[in-house]
Amino acid sequence: MSHTRSFPSCAAPRCALVVAIVLTLAACGTRKPAPPPSADRLAAMATALAVQEQRLAVLASDTSDDSPIVTRVVFNRGMYKPGIERLRVVRRQNTVNNVAAQVALNIALIALTRGAAVQGFSKDELAGDAMPELANDPVSANPASQDVANGLGRMATRFYARRAIEAVAVAKTDGSTPEEIADASQIPKDLGTALNPTGWQLVYENIASGDDLYRLKFGAQLGRTFKGPVVCGYVSEPLGWAAWQVDGWQHLREERAKAVTRCTTDLGAYIAANW
Repeated sequence: MSHTRSFPSCAAPRCALVVAIVLTLAACGTRKPAPPPSADRLAAMATALAVQEQRLAVLASDTSDDSPIVTRVVFNRGMYKPGIERLRVVRRQNTVNNVAAQVALNIALIALTRGAAVQGFSKDELAGDAMPELANDPVSANPASQDVANGLGRMATRFYARRAIEAVAVAKTDGSTPEEIADASQIPKDLGTALNPTGWQLVYENIASGDDLYRLKFGAQLGRTFKGPVVCGYVSEPLGWAAWQVDGWQHLREERAKAVTRCTTDLGAYIAANW
């Protein structure tokens, strides 16, 4: 009498999975390690690394106002409507118009709900009016859109270049492969968080008095950081409207430069301390 040995039944999908796993494990056991780089390849990598190290040294030490920018900081308008890219002026009439709109809204609410929720506002929150006389003048450009963004980009480039120099020095002594050493020598091309505006206006000083004084106000923030948004700001001393316009808006140019320096320094210090 012949005896036929029986095996447990196996569903087709399950058997296919088992076979695939067995074949994969077998392949892993027989796979040969990747061959080491050739002598020519190693020489080329060493040359490229030497060039990159020299570049890093230049980037890390160049503190000039026109130093190269590798790690860029991108300007993003964020929650603001188009128009924040250029200087605007907030006059008393802007507040008067806004108050009138609020009063009309409150009257409508009283009629509909027998109550009104008075909504306050700050003159600094008003959009203000465009300034056609400065439409083509660089002084009108929001400092965050280029000047501060570039200044922060230069600071970030120097910071990451110094960090890369340190990383390469460590990688050369800890058994890292040539590829890993090359990776350690690279610096990011983007800071990873946008620079957003928080204001760029000439704002009237007093609502009740008859003076014609205005302050230049500027603000910006790094959007996503380890500690949430980081904000910088600059407010000038009040100056008469006519005085702002003297010598082709010379005082505006001087105050704008101060705003750029203030915010670049404040936000740059945060990058250096926390990135």
